[in-house]
Amino acid sequence: MAWNLFRKVRKKYKFNTQLQGHLEYPIPHSFVLSLTSDCNLTCDHCYARVYNEIEVLPRKVLEVILKQASSLGCFFFVLTGGEPMLYPDLLDILSHHSDSLFILITNGTMLTDDVVKKLSRLPHIIPVVSLEGGLEDTDKRRGVGTYNRVISAFESLQKNKILYGFSITVTSDNVEQLQKEDVFCEKYPYGARLGCFIEYIPTGRTPNVRLCLSPAQRNSFRQWFLKLKERTNTYLIHFPGDEELMDSCREAGKGFVHINPAGYIESCALLPSSKYNVAETSLEVCLKNSYLDSQQCSHAYEALENHPCMSHR
Repeated sequence: MAWNLFRKVRKKYKFNTQLQGHLEYPIPHSFVLSLTSDCNLTCDHCYARVYNEIEVLPRKVLEVILKQASSLGCFFFVLTGGEPMLYPDLLDILSHHSDSLFILITNGTMLTDDVVKKLSRLPHIIPVVSLEGGLEDTDKRRGVGTYNRVISAFESLQKNKILYGFSITVTSDNVEQLQKEDVFCEKYPYGARLGCFIEYIPTGRTPNVRLCLSPAQRNSFRQWFLKLKERTNTYLIHFPGDEELMDSCREAGKGFVHINPAGYIESCALLPSSKYNVAETSLEVCLKNSYLDSQQCSHAYEALENHPCMSHR
């Protein structure tokens, strides 16, 4: 099954590469789709909380995005929210797109045994479970009891031999604890084969600048991360340190784009836009117009010395 997935994805990649040579604008290799702003948790400072009302990307629009993206040779999608597992019939929808690779960013609390069994039959969907590191830091931000539910999800994923990952938001509160490598190697990476460390960016309804890493903390963490990467069998990514993997944010729409729950294309999930909507215009036209606008990052906090945004460096 894994080889069959690789063959399908490789075919689309070759087509995308050929298509790029005939277009005056790039086709992003990665799409970040925020399926809903709704979530069963209320994590502090979540960027999805910028929405005043719950937004859900209509199923018809999601199907159009996947179909039109496929026609452009696109094959890599990051699904997020809110909590994407709240999206109705999500796994059933994705089961019909086995020629694409989906990274499912989830808080893990809805990965029941039944859901995990279904995922075991869908190797093109890779769940990546979010947490803050250990029990204390995770429950502090995500709610008491969340850590144990997440660990239970990891155990179920491992038991069913599913390829999965973890995602940790790095803040001034947990950065020192994470760097205790003996603790990290003993408790983490939860049996995962993919790991993401994402530095906190002040956003949402209650942004907290204090949680940003200082320049010294960022440098120390980066050096620790690079050493850890050499010593573990897990594929690790650090943002913003590894932004080149996404072609950086400096040229909006080149490496990746974000589509919010209302259907609007954005250069970044932290830069709301209401200009080009895939529910009203074809994906190809939206991508072209969005890129030609040459939108640059103008996050409200990017003037801060310790702002972690990739385009700020």
